[in-house]
Amino acid sequence: MAFSMKSILDRFFNVDVGINLNKPFKVEIARLNYVGDDYFSVVDYHDGCTHYFSFQCILQIIEHQQGVNVGGFFTHKEYFPIVVKVAHIQEYIPIG
Repeated sequence: MAFSMKSILDRFFNVDVGINLNKPFKVEIARLNYVGDDYFSVVDYHDGCTHYFSFQCILQIIEHQQGVNVGGFFTHKEYFPIVVKVAHIQEYIPIG
């Protein structure tokens, strides 16, 4: 049985998910608020911004029935039904 990104994400529409929004290695909470044919969007709880991502940006989706454990030694552990990891483009700002 083949799955598409849309079919996987559709099951979590309007649900809080974990996603590495602002930093490649930091998973944050966001609400999955749209799933289209070739992109999805989430609302960041910290600033209310909506982030749009092409399915081509998805590196990995992790799912577990009891929740995916995110956190470690120095952070509070959180559990999300899925964690979406997206690619980040490194930006360089010239000095001077």
